[in-house]
Amino acid sequence: MLIATAVALVISNNAVMAQSSAAAVASATANTPASTASTEAVYAIPNTKIAWKESYPSGESKPVPKAEWLALVKDDAALKVTPNILTVDGIIQNADPTGKNAHCNWTWDGCVKPTDIVHCTDKTIWGTSFDDGPYEITRELLAYLKTIDVKVTFFVVGKQVLAWPEILKEAYDQGHEIGIHTWDHSELTTISNDMIIGQLKWTEVAIKEVLGVTPRLMRPPRGDIDDRVRYIVNQLGYTPAMWSVDSQDWRITAGGQTEAGLLGNVTEWVKGLSTLTQGGNSLMHDLNNVTVGAAIKALPILHPHVKLSPVGVCAGWNNASYLETAANVAVPAASSAAAPAASNAAEATQNPTATAIPAAKKVTDSGAVSFKNPIVYTTVAVALTALVSNIF
Repeated sequence: MLIATAVALVISNNAVMAQSSAAAVASATANTPASTASTEAVYAIPNTKIAWKESYPSGESKPVPKAEWLALVKDDAALKVTPNILTVDGIIQNADPTGKNAHCNWTWDGCVKPTDIVHCTDKTIWGTSFDDGPYEITRELLAYLKTIDVKVTFFVVGKQVLAWPEILKEAYDQGHEIGIHTWDHSELTTISNDMIIGQLKWTEVAIKEVLGVTPRLMRPPRGDIDDRVRYIVNQLGYTPAMWSVDSQDWRITAGGQTEAGLLGNVTEWVKGLSTLTQGGNSLMHDLNNVTVGAAIKALPILHPHVKLSPVGVCAGWNNASYLETAANVAVPAASSAAAPAASNAAEATQNPTATAIPAAKKVTDSGAVSFKNPIVYTTVAVALTALVSNIF
């Protein structure tokens, strides 16, 4: 069954795999230990040591929402927005034939709303977060964070919660904040209203089954959010957590970034601290040993100059990261929502908080490849070849 699943995955992604260079494949194979990354992201096999109460979506099946979850979202004009289109090569295409960004889609130009957390309210605080886990390598990151007495936010994928619930519990027990990063890292503006609800609620349920708490923070994979997604997120009781700077750490293995380049960027962040009116809020990933290794080298560059903190602290929340602890807690509306300075005058006039990014941008940033990276499938193919050779 494992062989059949792997074959199906590899065959169905031949077009995507063809885009990977031999150098990228070699890099991924050399830098990603079997215990950490790629095949776990593909299979996300539920941990059999846990007697799960819920019957979670299995394999590659869609996270179909329960009827009672659908009832939580009241009908509204925002729900009538046509979903965007995700092409086979990972490009998110605007469903609006005019090409306008009428619904504040971050994908097109970095558009954010006051309800989105982007910066920290205090310029001496630096929001620190890691997406896409948990993985076994997350333990190495946790061990390091303990040595410098720093708490961060982990935005976790539902499938990975099923695969590594004990690591999620370790992170939570050590005082780190936990947020939602969807069930299978889907691009939310490209799927239906019902599927958005399923992506978020199934992840919430899995987290609560492991930890006993309900996260109030969510982060859209690849930052892919618009007003339709925001409306659903709000109706379900979550707050979108974006970022002000992206480490691009996942590109070290996927291409387009190096560890030296990443560390250089972090050094530039430090140089710019004196000019900030709000605190920075950075995006990293506990995706594999490469991204975790880079983080362990990068955080000491920041740590002496700012207070590294979870995103909830960054946003000025007071013990309000979970539904169970948020009663009667006033959450600041969000001076933190201003995006980096706009460079497109027209868009800046329409939305002063927007950041201009080239329109037709191929959206592969923010580690969107936990489950769709061509390197993942190539690595599966390499592993499959070895497995078949051993069997036959």
